Amino acid sequence: MALHRDPRDRRVFVPKKGGGVVLNFGHPIAWAILIATTIVPLAIVAVVTIAVLI
Repeated sequence: MALHRDPRDRRVFVPKKGGGVVLNFGHPIAWAILIATTIVPLAIVAVVTIAVLI
């Protein structure tokens, strides 16, 4: 999957040719969406898993 990175493009979600959308990582909001939907939940799962195992 190719990343879309164009800081001149003001859109956060850019349509793909085959359908669907991709995040424009040239826009700071796209990074906030990535962190809020992927990195934070992954960190929570890791912390809870470690706490349960200890």
